[in-house]
Amino acid sequence: MIKRIKATAIYLLVLTLAGCSLMPSAGTTHTNTQPTLNIPPSGYEPQPDDDKLSPGEVFLELDQSSLAIMESYPIQVNAILNGNLSDPCHQLRVVVAPADADNRINLKVYSLVDPAETCLAVLQPFSATIPLGSYADGKYSVYVNDELLGEFEA
Repeated sequence: MIKRIKATAIYLLVLTLAGCSLMPSAGTTHTNTQPTLNIPPSGYEPQPDDDKLSPGEVFLELDQSSLAIMESYPIQVNAILNGNLSDPCHQLRVVVAPADADNRINLKVYSLVDPAETCLAVLQPFSATIPLGSYADGKYSVYVNDELLGEFEA
């Protein structure tokens, strides 16, 4: 009988501790029911030493660029950007801003170059896949340097 009481007491203690671990800590409030948007890295994000480089031009070919929409829930979207850099020494940079209140996603595309580096003056073609993240229900517009790339519905 004592073994049964001890086993029951241990069982109730384990259940109580497990239940407490699922409770939010004191002072925690949950006001946002939407998941936080995570924009996956593309490899073209600004880098720590970018302030030592000079800005350059990017010649985007928006008519050759597009949006790729993955069939998942929530849907995931990539921007496929095509164009040319001024020369092979220029480095492509892309900053993706999360959707604003109007469901507008803005991409800032630019290049940087080391001013001390000498390079051949020949256009350097690029094709870059830029993950835009995943989105909840709604209609979204994607702009690249203030020009419409495309729209999608989630």
